[in-house]
Amino acid sequence: MKVGSDAMKHKKEHAYTVKVKVSDLTQYLICPRLVYFRAKGHEQTGIAKGKERGIIESILLKELAFNLHIIYGERKGEGKGKGKGEEPESEEASAKIIIEDIVDGVEKIYKEELKDVEKDLFEAVKEDFIRSQSMNMENDKWLRKIRNENGLLELEEAHGYEREHTMVSEKLCMSGSVDKLIRTEEEVIPCIIKTGRCPEYNVWKSDRMQLAAYAMLIEEEDESETTVKKGFVEYIRTAEFRETQIRRRDRALALHILKRVKRIKGGVFPDKGVNAPCDKCVFEEMCETKKTLLSTLFGK
Repeated sequence: MKVGSDAMKHKKEHAYTVKVKVSDLTQYLICPRLVYFRAKGHEQTGIAKGKERGIIESILLKELAFNLHIIYGERKGEGKGKGKGEEPESEEASAKIIIEDIVDGVEKIYKEELKDVEKDLFEAVKEDFIRSQSMNMENDKWLRKIRNENGLLELEEAHGYEREHTMVSEKLCMSGSVDKLIRTEEEVIPCIIKTGRCPEYNVWKSDRMQLAAYAMLIEEEDESETTVKKGFVEYIRTAEFRETQIRRRDRALALHILKRVKRIKGGVFPDKGVNAPCDKCVFEEMCETKKTLLSTLFGK
């Protein structure tokens, strides 16, 4: 009886010490085995060969999202102006200066992520980015999305936001760093930045789940009756700013995946994701080796 009691106690203590990041939940939705191999210490270091340009572009886009208030302020004439007697800048020159200001210092902010990137490649990608985003700013459709009736940027202008706010919940055994956190008199609003594809309507399922996970962390941190009811997803590549309600089903999904991730981090080898991108996975060879070993062990 004592042995069983001790085993249950150990199991409970182990479950409580398993720390999960919100990013683990999003990785699980891509493929549960990503969580497994990273939990085993096989996290890839640096940027995979051939992926450098895409990673650099994503970093630059994310920094653009953190600084959209600069572009939004231009709508109200709050941008940099010329002194008396000086010639006004062309729209093209003005746009280029704004984008250059935004990406200036990116190497220092993302020093760890960019440490293995060659200087020449980074500068080349940065120049391409400045050129393309300057063209976007001259594009009425893109700029209109930023400047006209943008609920998120209006909130940011009125209340500001905290960048990359980190939270830890001992109760959930989970931590996370939300891209933007806006606090108004009435509510707390989490915002996440995405540099990939934007859905035609609403937001992706994984993004709703991610916002729900952040919502629960916020509520734990505030230790009050605060209920986080909504969040924003910034699909920055196409300048789409989607507001979404955080519903019960999103919270339920986040908790369901949290339990599964804890089991995986505890040593359970999971099935592969239905739509796992195996051809692009850095763990593909390791994954097949593990599968073969298990098949041999259990005679499958």
